[in-house]
Amino acid sequence: MMIIFSLITTIDDVYDVYGTLEELELFTDALDRWDINAMDQLLEYMKICFLALFNSSNKIAYDILKEKGSNIIPHLRKT
Repeated sequence: MMIIFSLITTIDDVYDVYGTLEELELFTDALDRWDINAMDQLLEYMKICFLALFNSSNKIAYDILKEKGSNIIPHLRKT
């Protein structure tokens, strides 16, 4: 769970400190699409953030699917 809090803080910093409006629009679009191929258009530090969030979320979803038999990926995409 700590990894999620760290990612939230890092992504908040990306929006508040590092990204320009144009860069953040690309980042937001990649997150909205939740498509690994969407990260190709991102800056390196945004690729790292996107991939960390993507992998962590999918790992959590995998663990829940394995333990509870419930696929939460569609619900995660809505949030």
